[in-house]
Amino acid sequence: KASGDSSFKYLQNVYTNHEINNQSMSIGLAVSEIALGDKGVSRVHGGGFAGTIQAFVPNEITGMYKKTMENVFGQGACHILKVRKYGGMKVL
Repeated sequence: KASGDSSFKYLQNVYTNHEINNQSMSIGLAVSEIALGDKGVSRVHGGGFAGTIQAFVPNEITGMYKKTMENVFGQGACHILKVRKYGGMKVL
């Protein structure tokens, strides 16, 4: 959480100073923070100027989170990904 807060709030690297009117990433991070409360975390991922938000959301609030984000950004804006229970491993 601290790293994501630093990128957004202190380094201010989620928007470009050439397009200060485009604050969609900043708005997305703020909406995500409100929706998650203290139950999850989100941060900019893949480069703030054209990146996405990566959120770690508990299963019990995934539906609410997706609905909240899509109410702001439109249907299909939020994609649910799952991490398999085994995590990363070497494939032979």
